[in-house]
Amino acid sequence: MTDGWEELQRGAAAGNRPARKPAGRRFLTALVILVVAAIVVVGGAFLAETVTRGIAEDSVAAAAEASLPSNVEGTVDVDIAGDWVLLQLLSGRMDTVTLTSADARFDDIPVENVRVAASGVPLDLKSAIDDIAATASLDQPALNELLTLPGNDPELTLNDDTVGYEDSTTFFGIPVGYRVTASLVPDGTEVLLTPESAEVTTVIGDLDLSGLVEQIVGSEPIRICVAEKLPEGVTISGIEVRNGLATLDLSASNFVLSGQALRTTGECPA
Repeated sequence: MTDGWEELQRGAAAGNRPARKPAGRRFLTALVILVVAAIVVVGGAFLAETVTRGIAEDSVAAAAEASLPSNVEGTVDVDIAGDWVLLQLLSGRMDTVTLTSADARFDDIPVENVRVAASGVPLDLKSAIDDIAATASLDQPALNELLTLPGNDPELTLNDDTVGYEDSTTFFGIPVGYRVTASLVPDGTEVLLTPESAEVTTVIGDLDLSGLVEQIVGSEPIRICVAEKLPEGVTISGIEVRNGLATLDLSASNFVLSGQALRTTGECPA
């Protein structure tokens, strides 16, 4: 009788204890908690990254606009490349910063498609940027402001891949006008104007002017220095003439993007 009573008590006690969860279910619960926590942390990091990126890009744009020389105007837009701007800021240097402007003007002349890609940009803009690669498109008036041709200061016209200009010279004491088609080739802070063809525009009876044409076309390239119109340390690395625009590729290394540096131009030989 006693044995039966004790057995009933043990059964009742066992019934009052909660059932233990299987080990697999406990692991799944812990995993869900960890995933949720990770999502919260990562989501917060992405939010902080987005906010920081926006603030950093606005700050760089404001600093760039403030550094423009008095003869340069334009609204600057900034894009900071890379996945984590926060880490770049903590390192004291941004990997690549791209500046663009849709309304830039130089000496009140519109400059189109301005794009500046700067690599290794310090937070302190008084320090040097590692490398700069820039492009800018000039229409015909803007190109003529940049390039001053010798002679009677003829104006360039833009064709596809080439430029043209008209000038005059004296041939056996007779004033003769001519038209030249030429190519533009960059050479550091100089632009080489290389004649490809020429034609005489002055009609002088039966006078043979072939020697004059050969002299014009066969002459050495005309070297045009542009150092005085570029910030010191900036060189022209490429020129493409197309669709009524001359697009220049510019480059510089160890360049300080400050107002003083932008205002300090190079020198042309006397």
